[in-house]
Amino acid sequence: MVQGRLRSNHTIPVVALTVVFAATLACGGEASAPATGTGAATGTPAAATAPTPPPAPPPRELTWSGKVDMSLWSQIRVRTYNAALKNAPLPTLAILRIPRLKLEVPVYDGTTDPVLDLAAGRIEQTALPGTPGNVGIAAHRDGFFRVLKDIKEGDALELDTPVALELYRVEWIRITTPNDVSVIDPTPGRAVTLVGCYPFYHVGPAPQRFIVRAVPAA
Repeated sequence: MVQGRLRSNHTIPVVALTVVFAATLACGGEASAPATGTGAATGTPAAATAPTPPPAPPPRELTWSGKVDMSLWSQIRVRTYNAALKNAPLPTLAILRIPRLKLEVPVYDGTTDPVLDLAAGRIEQTALPGTPGNVGIAAHRDGFFRVLKDIKEGDALELDTPVALELYRVEWIRITTPNDVSVIDPTPGRAVTLVGCYPFYHVGPAPQRFIVRAVPAA
């Protein structure tokens, strides 16, 4: 369980998007009087019809291998994971991959125990995967995120979303306090921030947080 989960005091404004449909009126001009001795006059040309926009592409299907390497996991994390597999499946927001560390984990919404016992979770009030902004992702230090002990700056990170497969690189790694919520503040561009407890093998509630920031790969 991620002790002292990060809670941001910065409320992300929700922008209400209003879509306005412009009604196209067919302009039928008044019929011209026939000219004397010249026959019927030509009427007003019909207005051109606007082309129909193409339909939006369907969401991408997210699939993952389901293979989980538990060789570094704690015994209690293995037990809680196996127990959580018996629960109803949760909607998948994205799939996080770090190829060098052989990490592949689905991302569900929220950081509750049912989520983190089974996968990684999107931290509340951070950006949704596939949208601009800072996507905060948390997982247990003695489960899926224990491999982060070997992560390095420059490592490749993939976030597979319903919109696209997004490619990132690790920009920086930081150890901070549980109260430092600045790491999940909104960003002007796309970013992924991984959050886990630290130290990785600490017994009892972890006193620090391990942060990994990834930005879009060039």
